[in-house]
Amino acid sequence: MNDLFDAALTRRRLADRRLVVQTRLVEIDSRLSAVRSARSEWTDEEHDPEGFTLTHEWSHAEGLREEYEFESDELDHAEARVLAGTFGVCERCGRPIPVEQLERRPARRECVSCADRGLRR
Repeated sequence: MNDLFDAALTRRRLADRRLVVQTRLVEIDSRLSAVRSARSEWTDEEHDPEGFTLTHEWSHAEGLREEYEFESDELDHAEARVLAGTFGVCERCGRPIPVEQLERRPARRECVSCADRGLRR
């Protein structure tokens, strides 16, 4: 692990971010339930003035849910890296990832330099 990191503090930051992500997923699921309910009341999207709005809301909420589920998986991987002692080390170049970058995005796997070069997975 990057010597600049305290494992307990890092795990707490990951847990804090996980709580935010889980809260947002619950909110999104609630939105999707409301849209499902509203959509069940109409059958003709083309002629229903609310049809496009509901479809757009559905699509937007699904996109957000995918993003937060991906982030949740990334937090799982970050937790595993903490336990393995590799947290805070770029998976591409092997250099330490600056603390400020990990504070901003705790599940970060790569340093900004490697990510900017388009070497992301």
